Amino acid sequence: MENKALYTQYEKLLFEHDRVEKEAEIYLRLYIHEFGELLTELFQKKISCIEKKKMLSFCQVHLNYGKSIDVDEMNRYIETEMSDYRRQLKDMIHNNAVCKEIQTVTQNEILLVKKLYRKIAKKIHPDLNSVTDFSAMLSDLWVAVKDAYHRNDLAKLEQLDIQINSVLRECGVEIQETKIPDIEEKIKNLKRKIENIISNDPYQYKFILEDENMVKEMKESLTAEIQEYTRYESQLQESLQALFGKGATFTWEI
Repeated sequence: MENKALYTQYEKLLFEHDRVEKEAEIYLRLYIHEFGELLTELFQKKISCIEKKKMLSFCQVHLNYGKSIDVDEMNRYIETEMSDYRRQLKDMIHNNAVCKEIQTVTQNEILLVKKLYRKIAKKIHPDLNSVTDFSAMLSDLWVAVKDAYHRNDLAKLEQLDIQINSVLRECGVEIQETKIPDIEEKIKNLKRKIENIISNDPYQYKFILEDENMVKEMKESLTAEIQEYTRYESQLQESLQALFGKGATFTWEI
């Protein structure tokens, strides 16, 4: 094959891209595992302050126009305004729970996962074998392979490898290097993608996670910010109470 060297480089870059993408996800899970509870508490404080500010604004507008404050109307307004924030909070709480269940994997298992993943990828990686794009079954299996690889699930990968071999035999597919159109441009794009991953979060979280002092400083910083928002939350609550004390009246729908 004329472009044997380019094909080998392209294949190597595909595996490198998948590796750093996987590592970025791992660093994100570890970051959430380490700081998730503090980040969630901080976000709760922030949205509480946002909610109180919106209540103040709602009440002040009505008072400026000499109107009484309809509590049901205010609650509907606040519910609409805060729905996205509450959805984000729910997601954060869910992610915290998931990341708390991170299971340790031995270095040997990681190496076996990496080796088996490469073996499977050489057979059905969509960028190396176009047959995968034309087979719904192989496409589904490839998605499952990526998921198992990212979770370091060796047993699942072993099962998938058997299934894939069976499907390939049924399809009469012969695994061989195929011609990659615009391979030089694809190599450049892969290099850019890899550089982008390793230069940004969550991959960059590794430098915090690997430094005990930075982990400690991060936790102290988050704790201080929580305390600051707690004070701000109290000030907003006092402002609401003061506003009500100035003659604001409410109406309730029965």
